Amino acid sequence: MYLFVRQKYFVGYLGERTQSTPGHLFGKRILLFLFLMSVAGILNYYLIFFFGSDFEMHIKTITSAISPLLLIP
Repeated sequence: MYLFVRQKYFVGYLGERTQSTPGHLFGKRILLFLFLMSVAGILNYYLIFFFGSDFEMHIKTITSAISPLLLIP
């Protein structure tokens, strides 16, 4: 998944010279968002496994609040 997003937003979508375009930061922001959501999912799994508590509603609320911010240049 990382390679697909990197190809699309760094090279495939923006051309070869991506370091000087604002889209480079946009791609990095999307990759950071995907990474953080993956970490949140892993942490949620272990919280359920060890403590029996689920933070799914909190994660959904945070995700729905943050995802529109990805569109801001």
